Amino acid sequence: MNKRARNRLIGVTAIVVLGIAAIFASIGSRGGTAYYKSVEDIAKDKSLVGERVKVGGTVVPGSWDRKSNPMTFEIRDEKDTYGTGSIIRVVYSEGVPTTFGDGVTAILTGEIEPDGTLLAGEMITKCPSKYETAKGAMPVGDLIEGGESMVGKTIKMTGYVKPGSIVPPGEPVRFYAAEDEGGGGVQVGVGYEGALPEGMADGSQVVIQGALEQDGIFVATNVSMAESQK
Repeated sequence: MNKRARNRLIGVTAIVVLGIAAIFASIGSRGGTAYYKSVEDIAKDKSLVGERVKVGGTVVPGSWDRKSNPMTFEIRDEKDTYGTGSIIRVVYSEGVPTTFGDGVTAILTGEIEPDGTLLAGEMITKCPSKYETAKGAMPVGDLIEGGESMVGKTIKMTGYVKPGSIVPPGEPVRFYAAEDEGGGGVQVGVGYEGALPEGMADGSQVVIQGALEQDGIFVATNVSMAESQK
């Protein structure tokens, strides 16, 4: 191969290599590395528009509607306990984790829109650890046996999560509490919009505060794991 042909081959090879590198760079910028940013960063740094980021924040109670398509909600910084800091709007297009709910920490990955909205395609939730003693709590069977006399009374109830019954929030019944770990015996549907406690799964014993409604659903204000589950 003469020198002229060799130089031409080197030039063509360089162009091909650079082209491949550009393709991979383009792919990486669209769906590759996501840099972790805080809620405050996203709310205040306009240079992040169009960037792929990962952010964690607390879901603002009442800000979401799972039945909207796509789902929208708001998050604030986890340390913003007084609710005085920045809030960012999230549009989420994928399946909602069963642990999602008011006050849960959502870790999201997506792209920042010009108006500051996060278009997220990935979400995982970080659930709080909550335990409470079942001592003094009314068993599910006793609640149902009480019938109409129990409607509207705020009580502490205990039961076991019926296997396969946990669903994401937004439905009238979030899960069923049954008399035994296998889901047998008397059971009651539990309505709850908050974050489920870490470790809650099929067969877990839970302690639930709330009241039985006229329609037979126990509307909870708090759900904790029984201390025996530690």
